[in-house]
Amino acid sequence: MARPAAAAIDYYAAHDFYAADDHTADDSAVPGRADGDGGVPAVFEGLSVPVRTAASLLGVSPWTVAHLIERGELCSERGGQYRYVTLTSIFSYRRRAR
Repeated sequence: MARPAAAAIDYYAAHDFYAADDHTADDSAVPGRADGDGGVPAVFEGLSVPVRTAASLLGVSPWTVAHLIERGELCSERGGQYRYVTLTSIFSYRRRAR
């Protein structure tokens, strides 16, 4: 994964202010937010990571990520023989799993 994308992921994970349960904000008023995605920044639209990286971001095994994809809880893309998980689905799943 490219270094700038990894830095953006780390920054978002550390500064996930709008995912707090006690915070009620209108995400449409926040600049850079994607619509209808639970407040995931638009910079992550179209980016995807391999299953192993998704597993480390979620704190689960790659096998569990594969099961989450099969159940439809994570969105994935195929790139040849490899499977990539979209970052927006990873962050949305982390919010739902809290």
